[in-house]
Amino acid sequence: MKQKDTSLMLVMLLLTSAAGYAQINNNRLLRMRDSLDYLLLVNPSSSAILVKKGELEIYSFNTLLSSSQFNDKQGNNSNLLGKQLLFNSLLQLNYGIARNRRFNVGLDVSYRAYRYDLDKNASVFSLFESNPQNVRSVTYAGPRVRIQPFRKIRNLTYQSYVWIPIAKDTRQGALGSTKINWGHTVFWYRYFNSKIGVFGQANFAFAFPGKNSAAGAKTEFYLPLSASVSFVATRKDIFFGSLSYSWINEDIGNITEGADSDFSQYGLGYQRIISKRFFANISYNGTIFSRNTGKWSGVNLGVRYLY
Repeated sequence: MKQKDTSLMLVMLLLTSAAGYAQINNNRLLRMRDSLDYLLLVNPSSSAILVKKGELEIYSFNTLLSSSQFNDKQGNNSNLLGKQLLFNSLLQLNYGIARNRRFNVGLDVSYRAYRYDLDKNASVFSLFESNPQNVRSVTYAGPRVRIQPFRKIRNLTYQSYVWIPIAKDTRQGALGSTKINWGHTVFWYRYFNSKIGVFGQANFAFAFPGKNSAAGAKTEFYLPLSASVSFVATRKDIFFGSLSYSWINEDIGNITEGADSDFSQYGLGYQRIISKRFFANISYNGTIFSRNTGKWSGVNLGVRYLY
């Protein structure tokens, strides 16, 4: 009898764990993944510069992140059972078509690898193993335009982009990429002297339900804001720090009621200018606070080449 009782308890424990995982997966995990698409920690040198006519900019921004904590609407830990692992890679091609360097056209392609592991000590590098728990795919592709709207204000740039889901239907839901995204970004930067510069970035983006979105899906709204300070140590070495905040509405129709989720992050990074056409930067970002979403942290690598 004792052995039967023990077996029954183990079965019940497994069922309870599975039910808890399903609930978190359906109600929270997708939101935690989706929110990161709109808050990319990017150094100002790589995102605010328009290229000359005939030049092609190739920029790759890669993030390797993890989260083992989910916070509720009040910002308290709600005891996530396991750990989320995420690799996201954004490739941007940017081409100059105007002689006055005020208009560029481009293409964005995004790739994602995701894993939810019940082991909170799981390594982020397990994302790249051959494992049925891992889901990987190119997730989005779409056009982008970047302009300098005011001739006399060269340090202000605006861009608009559309991300269209291109992953297989069976993978779009698992990777949180079922919606069509339309985003807008305003960049502004200023160097006060040869050493210190500031950079601001304001985004607002809409995620419209696609053919593979869940029944009853609503248009989402994202408002990420970020500011950074750069210190030019030498002509080839730049250090930077940043603060960012992101507001998320799962239904834009309820935007006046406040954010459904929000979080703030900090970042610290280093950029090496290898040549006039090539540089790379590496940074770390962590979460200061989060409400109704996860506490993400990890490293980022950006590489830019001008052809």
